[in-house]
Amino acid sequence: MSSSSERQATSTAPEDLFAELFTQVFGPEKALFLSPQYPVMDIYGSSRFVDLALRAQGQKIAFEIDGLTWHVPDLVPAAKYEDDLLRQNSLVHQDWRVFRWTDRQVIQEPERVKEQLALFLEKLPGLLSFDEFMPRQTGEWIELREHQEDALLALERMRAEKKTIALLEHATGAGKTVTAITDARRMGGRTLWLVHRRDLVTQTQAEFQRLWPEVITGRYYAGTHETSTYNLVAGIQSVADRLDEFGPGEFSYLVIDEAHHAAANSYRRILEYFKPDFILGLTATADRADGQDLLELFRESAHRLSLQEAVERGELVPIRCVRVKTNVDLGHVRYNQVQYNRRDIEERIAIPARDQLIVQTYLQHMPNRKAVAFAVNVRHGEALAQEFCRAGFSARSISGRMPAQDRERTLQAFHAGEIRVLCACDILNEGWNCPDIEVLLMARPTLSRVLYL
Repeated sequence: MSSSSERQATSTAPEDLFAELFTQVFGPEKALFLSPQYPVMDIYGSSRFVDLALRAQGQKIAFEIDGLTWHVPDLVPAAKYEDDLLRQNSLVHQDWRVFRWTDRQVIQEPERVKEQLALFLEKLPGLLSFDEFMPRQTGEWIELREHQEDALLALERMRAEKKTIALLEHATGAGKTVTAITDARRMGGRTLWLVHRRDLVTQTQAEFQRLWPEVITGRYYAGTHETSTYNLVAGIQSVADRLDEFGPGEFSYLVIDEAHHAAANSYRRILEYFKPDFILGLTATADRADGQDLLELFRESAHRLSLQEAVERGELVPIRCVRVKTNVDLGHVRYNQVQYNRRDIEERIAIPARDQLIVQTYLQHMPNRKAVAFAVNVRHGEALAQEFCRAGFSARSISGRMPAQDRERTLQAFHAGEIRVLCACDILNEGWNCPDIEVLLMARPTLSRVLYL
C-alpha cells in the first residue's frame, strides 16, 4: 500500500503480470474488477494506494506486489519500514484482507502464485457469483444500458490487444459520459477528463461524484486549480497553458470530451505531453467541419451508436420535425465549406417578421413546452427572446459572452421551470445535459452537419 507521495497511481510490470495470473486462475470476466492503484486513506487521513484491489460484496481484498526490500527490514531505514507497517495496519483496521508477494515471486514463480491465489480465495463468494462484483453507487446499482455495456466490453478487448487510444461515437443523449466514467472507474487509475467549456467542468465533476463516489474529483479551470485530488476535470486551455504543473505519467486514463475539437493545437500539445495507459475520445459524430478524419488521431472507433440507431433501439425518443418555410432568400449569402458568413446571414434573417413566425410556429405546435432556440448571434438571441416574451412566454437569451454567474443563474432558472424558452448563441450545443427539454428551434441556418447533429 503505497503513499501518494512516493508512488504515482500507475501500475508496474510485476503488477500487470500479477493481473494476468489472476486472469488465468479466475477468468477474464472476474479480472475486469481488479482495480490497480486503488485509492484509500490511512488511519490518519493520508492518501495511499493499494497495488491491486478486488471488491466483492461485503469484502475488500488487497493484493500487494513489493520489492524484496519491503520484506527484509535490514535493507530499508527503520522509519520507512515502520511507515509500511502503519499502512498495512490501516488496511487491516479497515477490514481489508491483505495478500502479499514479492515481484520476484510473481516473475519467477508464477505457478506457485496462481496456486496460492486459488487457495486464498476459493471461499470468496464473489468469484462464484459474478454480479457481486458489479460496480455500485452508494446504496444502489449503476444501471447501464445495452449499448453502454457493449462499449465497455469493446474497450476492454482493445486494451487486451495492447491498444492505448480509441474513439467512442455515441449520439447526443446516449450516455457517453456515464460509459467513460464507468470504464475509468473499472480501470481504477487516476483520471484526467478534458472539456472545452467551463459549465462542462462542473457538470462532469458532478457525474464523477455520482458514479465514482469513493474518490475525490477536483476541478482545474480558470482560478480553480485542485491538482491534489484523485481525479481531475479540467479545461483544455487551462491545462495546455500549465503543463509544467503536471508530470507526464501523472494520469493513467485520459478522456477528451467533444473529441471533434481534438485536432486543435492545444489538444495536440496535451496528447504529446501526457503518457497515460489509455486515451479515450468522446464525440456524437466523428465528422469535422474541416473534413479532417478523427480516426487519424484516435486510430480506431471502439463503439458507434448513431442518432438514427439510438432512436430505433429506443435509447432516444423519436424526433418529430416541422419545417417552416419563409420568403428569406439565402442565395446571395456568402459561405465557405464550413459556415455562412455571419454578417451576411444576420442581415438576411435577423428581421422581426421571421422571429414572429418562429414564435407563431412554437405557439401552434408546442405551446409552453420547454424549448431552446439556437440564434444567429447574440443580438438575434436577445431579439428572439423579446418576441417570445411579447407573446406571453417566459424567455431569456443566453450566450458565451455573458458573465459566468449570470449564465449560471439563467440556466438554474431554466432547470427550475421559471424560464420556458432559452434563446442561445454559440452555447448549449455541445455537452450540455438537460433531459427535460422537449423542443429545439433551429433559428440559425447552418451548413455544418456536425453542428446540426
